[in-house]
Amino acid sequence: MSTTTPAAIDPRPLRPLPFVIGILIVAAIVSSFESTMMYTALPDIIKDFDTTPGDAGWVLTSFLLVGAASAAISGKLGDAFGRRNVLIVVLAASIIGSVISLAAGSLEMIIAGRAIQGLAGGLIPLCIGVLRENVPQKNLPVAVAVVAGAAMWGGAAGNIVAGNIVDAWGWHYIFVVAAALAAVSAIGACFLPSPIFKAGLEKVDWFGGVLFAPGIALVLYGIHESSEWGWTSGETIGFVLGGLVVLAAWVGWELRVDVPLINIRFFFDRKLGLTLVATALVSFGTLGVSGFIGQMVWQTPESAPVGLGLSASNAGALSFGIGLIGFILSPLSGRISRNGRSHRAFIIGSTLGIIAAVLSAILLDTIVGFVIAQIVLTGATGFILSSLPNLIIEGVPEANTSEAQGVYMVTQTAFAGIGASIGTVLLSQHLVEGTAFSSRAGYTTVFAMVAVAAALALVAGLFMRTGSEKSPEGAGTNANPLTDAVA
Repeated sequence: MSTTTPAAIDPRPLRPLPFVIGILIVAAIVSSFESTMMYTALPDIIKDFDTTPGDAGWVLTSFLLVGAASAAISGKLGDAFGRRNVLIVVLAASIIGSVISLAAGSLEMIIAGRAIQGLAGGLIPLCIGVLRENVPQKNLPVAVAVVAGAAMWGGAAGNIVAGNIVDAWGWHYIFVVAAALAAVSAIGACFLPSPIFKAGLEKVDWFGGVLFAPGIALVLYGIHESSEWGWTSGETIGFVLGGLVVLAAWVGWELRVDVPLINIRFFFDRKLGLTLVATALVSFGTLGVSGFIGQMVWQTPESAPVGLGLSASNAGALSFGIGLIGFILSPLSGRISRNGRSHRAFIIGSTLGIIAAVLSAILLDTIVGFVIAQIVLTGATGFILSSLPNLIIEGVPEANTSEAQGVYMVTQTAFAGIGASIGTVLLSQHLVEGTAFSSRAGYTTVFAMVAVAAALALVAGLFMRTGSEKSPEGAGTNANPLTDAVA
């Protein structure tokens, strides 16, 4: 192998490895914390601004829509201008969004601030790209797993931390904490090693970005609102189909241009294609439905057919503690993923996802039993979320790392939304007469759906064992699967 290319320099860090990983852990937590921090604040915002839940919900929706587009576009910009540089810019935008929301005198200004803050959706693809630039190949799978695990834990922590902040000081101070966290991360990022790969301005497909952002936003908005509108309503169908039409036009454009925003041809590669299919399946079930159903079971009154009657604070504390277990397990997934074996960690995760779904259906009646089921679910989530980014890394050239991670993040977001929406519909079809609560049969149906999706993901993971898997020597280099995929 030539030693003249940047990718061949190993080990790479110009800073201590714990420092690099630590800064990126904080950045990943910023992204996941900001995505969940406003859920507990919504009741207070509705009261303070005398508004409706639907209007206040835009505080969440604006972040989701911008975050999905940012995941893909920021990844490409990082590949073009340097991932560290774009990481700092995105963190700065997050701080600005927090300040706008903090100073807001109207709901509209909070929504605007949250939309700007939504650019933080691009942080995790950028973090993975920075890791691949700076971490030696032998340590890379574990480093990626730890950062992904931190993001998972940050999301779990968002609700309980934000809830305590709201109770103690009011919802405004959530933005103070978010801005401070982003500022610490941004300052630390300034001391990360200089970027290795920078394609430059002429390598950015701006028109592709203009097409992609509204396309994915329309689809996600339709999915997000489908639980209220219904899947067969004209609004849902209109938004989703409209977005798909725009995305189809975007795909056609990307296949024609020399330097696309996202090189779709990468995903013709067998392993990458299977990775996206597996991502869709586990996001739909294990990541999308199980988490939100779990919160419902915790907090639904004991008088309901299914419900454990926990307070919001107790449910949040349990979620926080269980999420911490997933973070602790993430290095184990990384060790299993070494030497091109990320599919093994994914197989473990999807298998645990099946077990968690079965246990959840059986152990709905007791707190201890359901805690056991949720611990297994968290183990599944930890293995899945730490193995999928490593699978992406194994399949794309180093210069395209953040771009491909962005596609993975968008896929995860879209199918998690679809899963949560369909889970809600299934529960609503099994309401006990005269109540607003679903029967046990409704929950059993939902968990059966999750188990089937996890089983299909397991099959996809088993097929990843052959095909375009890279050798240990090829991982982390600029070897290009595209030539094999389209030859």
